[in-house]
Amino acid sequence: MLCMPDELAVALRAAGAAGAVAMRAFGRKVRVERKADDTPVTVFDRAAEEAARRVIARAFPSDGVLGEEHGATRTGADARWLIDPIDGTKSFIRGLPYWGTLVAREVRGRLTAGVIALPAMGRTIWAARGRGAFLNGRRVRVSRQGALRGACVLHADLDTFVRYRALGVFDGIARRGAIIKAIGDCPAYVWLGSGCVEAMIEPEVDPWDIAAPRIIIEEAGGRVTDWKGRNSGGIRNVLATNGRIHAALLKILRAHRVRASRSN
Repeated sequence: MLCMPDELAVALRAAGAAGAVAMRAFGRKVRVERKADDTPVTVFDRAAEEAARRVIARAFPSDGVLGEEHGATRTGADARWLIDPIDGTKSFIRGLPYWGTLVAREVRGRLTAGVIALPAMGRTIWAARGRGAFLNGRRVRVSRQGALRGACVLHADLDTFVRYRALGVFDGIARRGAIIKAIGDCPAYVWLGSGCVEAMIEPEVDPWDIAAPRIIIEEAGGRVTDWKGRNSGGIRNVLATNGRIHAALLKILRAHRVRASRSN
């Protein structure tokens, strides 16, 4: 059996607890509310985050937490957890399986563990710093595709690219012979980390959106930056790749200026 650091074991339990709450409602008609930014939310998003927070509080009571639905606690702590209880709520409320739970831990700004659980698909991918990435217990790596031609590039919702006036990136990518598919949210990072696709592009993210995917992709041998090639912790748009086609995609993305805005 794989020996896991305590923080990774807790991240897996927290993601499992959140996913169990969400699965009780998945496939049923649920009441949908709109947040201030006009994105959808349900009572199960909030309950799932509460379930994850309870697991974390029992194991690491002095750590801070930043979650999409319930904000930040213990903001001065050296370590904090980042939670997106249902990443892909638009899919969740329509009964589509393209959603999941994201849980990550960072210590003094450095990511140390991350989990993406896709309970509707029966897949969970996780990573701890320096220990590699694993999908359902099997070690995984990003693909070895070295050319943009023939590479598979996933992207977030088209309306996001419209809002950021970034639709032109698809023309640039398609002209280089890549395959472009719309499979957004956290499942895209599972496919990337396990070598099924070569890249994922998002024009806007919040910290809880990218923390778990970032450490997983890096531990699987890939690379994560913003559209200008910066890899600081506060990136607000994302290019995640197998590393081998990163420079080629950066060249295309850098040609498109993304206007500043608060992410969903």
